[in-house]
Amino acid sequence: MTLSILNLYGQEDRPIAEGKVSYITLQNIYVKFETSGLVQPGDTVFIRKDQALVPLFVTESVSSLSCVGKPVAKTDIKVSDVVVIKVKKSSKPTPRKDKIPTGPSSLRTDSVQSPESKLPDKSVPGLERAERIWGRLSATSYSSFSNTSDFNQRMRYTFTLSADHISGGRISTDTYITFTHKLNEWATVKNNIFDAFKIYSLSVNYDVTNKTQVAVGRKINPKIASIGAIDGLQAETKAGNFTLGAVAGTSPDYTDYSFNPKLFEYGGYISHDINNKSGNMSSSLAFFQQTSHGMTDRRFAYFQHDNSLIKNINLFVSSEVDLYALKDSIPTNTISLTSLYLSLRYRVSKQLSAYLSYDARKNVIYYETFKNYLDLLLQDATRQGYQLRINYRPSNSISSSLTGGYRFQKNDIHPMLNVNGFLTFSKVPGINSSVTFSTNWIQSSYVDGMIYGVQLDKELVPSKLSAGINYRLVDNKYLNATSGPRSLQHMAALELSWQISKKMYFSANYDGTFEKSNKYHSIYVSLTQRF
Repeated sequence: MTLSILNLYGQEDRPIAEGKVSYITLQNIYVKFETSGLVQPGDTVFIRKDQALVPLFVTESVSSLSCVGKPVAKTDIKVSDVVVIKVKKSSKPTPRKDKIPTGPSSLRTDSVQSPESKLPDKSVPGLERAERIWGRLSATSYSSFSNTSDFNQRMRYTFTLSADHISGGRISTDTYITFTHKLNEWATVKNNIFDAFKIYSLSVNYDVTNKTQVAVGRKINPKIASIGAIDGLQAETKAGNFTLGAVAGTSPDYTDYSFNPKLFEYGGYISHDINNKSGNMSSSLAFFQQTSHGMTDRRFAYFQHDNSLIKNINLFVSSEVDLYALKDSIPTNTISLTSLYLSLRYRVSKQLSAYLSYDARKNVIYYETFKNYLDLLLQDATRQGYQLRINYRPSNSISSSLTGGYRFQKNDIHPMLNVNGFLTFSKVPGINSSVTFSTNWIQSSYVDGMIYGVQLDKELVPSKLSAGINYRLVDNKYLNATSGPRSLQHMAALELSWQISKKMYFSANYDGTFEKSNKYHSIYVSLTQRF
């Protein structure tokens, strides 16, 4: 999905750039940028949470335009939300030969639409198979405590290793493993190792010919990313501008992501791609059947279209249609629109761009996996939402954005309205820093609130050490609240990023929330070594 990106120049030596969330799973967040080479492994991706730059994740894998990582904490981020990275002046463009990030499946929950990722074109006759091996090892600590709760610390260790064309041959491998645990809770790990130990990718790929590939193991296929990871066999071949693929295997267990042979699934897809001087166009259609204990769990079709052939305009369409249902316990073939996502971006000029989107979705129904909750899931009405965003940058030192959102559901007492905006001044005289002022208004059936914020970012040592400080004032008026009609919060955040060496990166973040009687604190520390 082509993104609406706005380069926000925080400083001449430390520019800030925006990308957008393209896909979300229970474990990972995928982000795509419009300009290549902006992000490197170990970079911190931020979200404007309550209009403040708050760490969202540290990138674990990158391609030329995309990156992926695990969220620091629970978040309500959605597909198409804007994220921010701080680009190092010395950063070199990521070679397009890098592989697209991989990650876990949606674990048979309410899925979100995933813009189709682009893999390097290995089908070109005569393309040299050069060996490329890279990986990453990281240790991350996330701690939280307050005056009303005990200290809680969670550790996560991540190992990734990718090897393309080993010894110049036809075999490539991909590995992505994590181990997560809470301190002093080893009993949970001993009870079920897969609650802590996750294998998100462990596959071997073989180039049968320059146009045909076969993969075996656990792998997520970018062309059918909404399916998530598949344990089994995947095959793909190209014929001109068309790509044909088939998949057969099992879905990881939805409770702990372990191997589950009782969740057999299979399907196929066809895609068509056009790349020329005018732009790109990609269309894909997939059919998939998922089962549980031999019974049909879900049968659906997935369509996606991404078009940027018209200058300064990008259109993206994504939808899922369910083809199976149980009516009075009797299997039936049906056609039911499960989700529809439309977005249109128009770049009026270098300074001005506009983005409009529409999102409608129902609960995804797995008739066997969640058969005890069918009545509740089927009663849930379609959720719909609109979003309009205007980005304006009058100069390299001033940038602004205004976003309005409207979300509603049939049984909502009051639809949710949200308006937020920010104004950034880069390289402010006297302090040589970037300063951002922001505000956010939200109104729903349970809250009417305002958030005011200011953030300062400064590069202490060019391309080595940077720091940030943020303050937010949250003024919420709650409807039907038992604890009182109004809540006033003071929120502060501190950030430190240190590029220790070319391949070693350290980051630390503190976030505090201060109310009249309660105080909440969280600390995030991460050390990453690339090789």
